[in-house]
Amino acid sequence: MSSGGSGSLAIIVRSDNPESVYPALIIASTAASMGVKVEVFFTFWGLRVLVKGGIESVERKLREAIGGEPRGIPPLSMLLEMARKSGVEIYACSTTIQAMGLNEGNLIEGCPIVGAATFVHKHVSGGSRILVF
Repeated sequence: MSSGGSGSLAIIVRSDNPESVYPALIIASTAASMGVKVEVFFTFWGLRVLVKGGIESVERKLREAIGGEPRGIPPLSMLLEMARKSGVEIYACSTTIQAMGLNEGNLIEGCPIVGAATFVHKHVSGGSRILVF
């Protein structure tokens, strides 16, 4: 991949497991800080991260998996904030919201709701690199 701040990256987060969520947000923040346009789409179980209380649940899973506090990485809430401050756009899947019986009020602030077709079409037609976690 060339440097120089060009291109765009679409990240699809479909799991609320720490081994999916943390790398997705770390890569998103890193790419954005390098000038890459980054959008992250949370769908299926990944959408749980954006539901109020979901971040704490993922952090708890990580602590249980490693037997204590993680070293060398910030808390997930801070990673999400860092990503946003770097210019990363965060989206919630409309189909998953409907399937889970949720609405915008169930989500943390600042997460626009979009359909998968809209998200994917924009990135496929624009030539983005797409990563799935």
